[in-house]
Amino acid sequence: MKKVASVILGALLLVSAVSAQNPAIGSWDFTTISPEGEFKSTLVVREDEGKLKAFGKSPQGERPYDSVAVEGNKITLVITISYNGSPMTITYNGTIDKTKMEGEADFGGLATGTWSAIAQK
Repeated sequence: MKKVASVILGALLLVSAVSAQNPAIGSWDFTTISPEGEFKSTLVVREDEGKLKAFGKSPQGERPYDSVAVEGNKITLVITISYNGSPMTITYNGTIDKTKMEGEADFGGLATGTWSAIAQK
């Protein structure tokens, strides 16, 4: 029984250590600049069952991101929105550190833009 408890505790500590090392986890002031202008929102990234999950908050409500992936200092966020009544997938690629993220955005192959995020304190 002690051995099982030790293994479980070790696994939990490993998951906690991985979570603490992931710079994406937390709340971010997120800015997207597209050909249609600047859009500000809040990006929230958390770990859920060992996977990163993200959702955006704005005056229009909350929307989950399709995916979020972090490899080293590279981050990719994907979200599908409704644009003029049709779905549009936006892919954000960029770099991340503990206090900021920034990169380029692809608006469903129709346009490109930039984005940035600053960690909320």
